[in-house]
Amino acid sequence: MKFYFQQHGQGQAILILHGWLGLSDHWMSGAKFLSEQGYNVIVPDIPNHGRSFHTEDFSFDELADILYSFCITQGFEDPILLGHSMGGKIAMKMVDKNPEYYKSLILIDIHFKDYQRTQARDLLINLILEANPSDFKDVSHFRAFLVEKGIEKDYVDVLLKNLDYSKKTLRWRSNIIMLAKEVEKVMARIEFSDINIPTLLLRGENSTYVRDEDLITFKEKFKNSKTITVPNAGHLIQVDNPAFLLKSILDFIKK
Repeated sequence: MKFYFQQHGQGQAILILHGWLGLSDHWMSGAKFLSEQGYNVIVPDIPNHGRSFHTEDFSFDELADILYSFCITQGFEDPILLGHSMGGKIAMKMVDKNPEYYKSLILIDIHFKDYQRTQARDLLINLILEANPSDFKDVSHFRAFLVEKGIEKDYVDVLLKNLDYSKKTLRWRSNIIMLAKEVEKVMARIEFSDINIPTLLLRGENSTYVRDEDLITFKEKFKNSKTITVPNAGHLIQVDNPAFLLKSILDFIKK
């Protein structure tokens, strides 16, 4: 089974886990910056995404075990975990299963709570399940179709990244049909024991993923945590305010 990852730099290992339908490519600029500060930064395509292998269904427990095994196989010592959105939930489960192994945890705009589906998310899921990329002549035609259907720009960009252009016809490269069908599992609350390792939560000022009232329950589970609200940023903090995000990450891990 192919497990794809990108790696930059040397030193303390930082494992970056992307969000639902994301790719390692989305974190390359940030990964290269952190590697230049003296860190060994590893960014995988999480299974079912990008160039990594597919599974039959979605399970946070299974993904946590796979990624922990990857860390052990690569010989990482006291790695720092950084997870955005879905990747943050995977990171929580990884720490819960092996709390003594990780040095610290960075969560980007995600809580462990149950999330409700939105109209925009439902529109995206229905399109994934109904549209066949091979019906379109090229990427530009598929992009125009997505825009015409009212898919938000950020999601349009994400979907196009999930395409394989290498053949004569377009096709999905990731296991996107399964990920769309299993979205309720992705959005469901996850259960884990209290986490005591140093934890940083970065939430977007304009995002609804982590509300003020969520910080109370977050602090109850993450006993040794700090929260920073990133200005001028929505859920995709790494896109909206990367400079503030990276400075906050560096300040945290250097301590």
